[in-house]
Amino acid sequence: MAHTETSLSIAVALATATLAVNAASQTTPTTERTEPITVSAKSAPVLDIDNAEVGGFGAPISKTPQSIAVVGSDLITATASQSLSQVLKLDASLTDSYNTTGFIESLSVRGFLLTNENNFRRNGLATSNYAPIALENIERIEVLKGVAGLQSGVSAPGGLVNYVTKTPLRDAFSTVMLGVDQRGGVKTHIDLNRTFNGLGVRVNAASEQMHSHADRADGRRTFVSAALAVALNERTSVSLNAEHHERRQPSVPGVGLLDSDGDGVGETLPGRINPSLNLNNQSWSLPFEAKTSTAQLTLNHRLNNDWSARISANTQRSKINDRIAFPDGCGNAATYVYPGLCANGDVDIYDYRSDDEQRALSSWDAQLNGRVTTGGIEHTLRLGASGRKITLDASPRQAYNYVGSSNIFLPTSLPSNGEALDLNTDNRERTTELYASVHSKINARWLSFAGIRTSKLSRGSERSDGSRATSIEQTVSTPWIGSSYAVSDDTTLYANWGQGVELDVVPNRSSRFVNFGEALPALKSKQVELGAKWQVNPRLLATAALFEINKPFADDLRQADGRSLRVAGAKTARHRGAEFTAAGRINDALSLQASLMALDATFTRAVDPTLVGTRVTNVPRLKASLFADYKVTALRGLSLNSLLTTERGKNVNADGSTRLPSAWQLDAGLSYQRTVWNKASTWRINVENLSNRIYWREAPTQSWGGVYLFPSTPRTVRASVLIDF
Repeated sequence: MAHTETSLSIAVALATATLAVNAASQTTPTTERTEPITVSAKSAPVLDIDNAEVGGFGAPISKTPQSIAVVGSDLITATASQSLSQVLKLDASLTDSYNTTGFIESLSVRGFLLTNENNFRRNGLATSNYAPIALENIERIEVLKGVAGLQSGVSAPGGLVNYVTKTPLRDAFSTVMLGVDQRGGVKTHIDLNRTFNGLGVRVNAASEQMHSHADRADGRRTFVSAALAVALNERTSVSLNAEHHERRQPSVPGVGLLDSDGDGVGETLPGRINPSLNLNNQSWSLPFEAKTSTAQLTLNHRLNNDWSARISANTQRSKINDRIAFPDGCGNAATYVYPGLCANGDVDIYDYRSDDEQRALSSWDAQLNGRVTTGGIEHTLRLGASGRKITLDASPRQAYNYVGSSNIFLPTSLPSNGEALDLNTDNRERTTELYASVHSKINARWLSFAGIRTSKLSRGSERSDGSRATSIEQTVSTPWIGSSYAVSDDTTLYANWGQGVELDVVPNRSSRFVNFGEALPALKSKQVELGAKWQVNPRLLATAALFEINKPFADDLRQADGRSLRVAGAKTARHRGAEFTAAGRINDALSLQASLMALDATFTRAVDPTLVGTRVTNVPRLKASLFADYKVTALRGLSLNSLLTTERGKNVNADGSTRLPSAWQLDAGLSYQRTVWNKASTWRINVENLSNRIYWREAPTQSWGGVYLFPSTPRTVRASVLIDF
């Protein structure tokens, strides 16, 4: 039934597009896309990418009053990045947020955690991040930093991530990549591009056997994607993208702080860091499994020289089996410890199993883009409507059963108890939106940008037996304005102001909340940003930005009867920071991508007065990243690269009494291009964590109050060869 509904939605969307094209006399030009160059055709990665769809204005990055980061496939390949977490090291504004082996990956931008439902896009359409991401068919990853209410409506204020997939190219090619690592991992990847009577076809397929540094955490995955594109006539084109990804690997949980003073709350970092520790290594431990299928259909039509229309629709289906021997708290002390572990490293283990989670997402977008001139001022307009539907259908019950105590220094074998006793929760969400934006060329130096999105959201949840049902239905608007001024041909100053919005509802638990089940007023974040962009040379762009984002949270007021009153906006976090980036080519031999973020993330309001003035946990005060690639002129085809990252100032607990030590890491690599048997080939060696520094990488606090520590990955050597046929 779900697939029938999706097919019907796509058919209706295409019919609507056809009617709009026939009825409209004006509409927008499609944004020209530069044809990507395959990595095998170059001896250095292309870092000076000046276009990104994520900003929503269709203007070059160097001209927009926005902070946008782009990580292209060249850079992903050059650094041998295998996961989103590794990609995050390439920009200082992006940080991990509960990223571990064998589980879905999350990220924070400017210190704000992005939501997996609403802060991710795939080719401009909504996509769910509740499944592992495959990088083989990703052309680039675009990140809009800061509030994204104009671009995504109801979403967290940190930013917006857009995955742009590879498309068919003009010239036929076939590439095969074989990669191995020091632990026995093997990966193959095929990229095929062909044209058949005007139909462009591009296929990517990959298979990987993963051998983890963590104990008993090996896994495997397979991936295949196909992209088709055809021009129906001079004005109309259609593209179709589809992919399927399966991954099976045990997930590795984090560890907690030690309760050294016996007060029932962990506060001390474990003295020894064992990166191979995996408390999910019981004989009965089952792997995390995810199967995800995605399809997207897009129709572009150029109405005239100034206007064009685009309509697109997608569907995504995921089936997830989430199973883990999960460490949480410690009951072996005189006082029960939570969050944290007993002083000697003891920790309670729970047998968690949530099988057959069915997640579905479908979305559509229809837009007109065009140019008009009024009063001698040229305006570029975008008018559109969009919608999305998100569902989670879980099995009626899940297992979360205490099975005994283990120890982080000396893990022990425990019995299993997979009996599913706890009720699951199903979710529904539907959003319909209207949006409009304009950027205007006031004169040769001054550009203005403005837009607004109005979102009508309906969201509901209930447990498997129908209990604890909640619902929310609200309509909100998120405006955004900005302006840029070119003080010279190569230097631009800019400013912007915008809003983001999040919606929340009080859990429907009368035993805990006075206002149980109540929909809270919208939580609106506000951002102010000032910046500058300098085109150092035609292929090197440097940017600087100062920003402040104020995000309200709901917080609980304790009542006389022991319950809580949840109040919207009772807590506020202010993230005030500075960013610097430089990306591109310095000369014919040297390319770089550098970034720096200094961030003061502080609570300025809270029900608990002791929180006011404290830093937000797991947010670095300072982070820097420097990637450099050097072409060795003495030996044609040889390139050397390195990636240096450093960060400091991450608080672990709310009062700031525990902080992760400052850390740095150096990765290195080389690539060598040569012709073998008349076939172009690229040979690579990459070393992650060259100096084998072992440190605590992150310490996220989860929604239920648990604090978890994750270590760095030990030195890992990867080698690969890519051959063009």
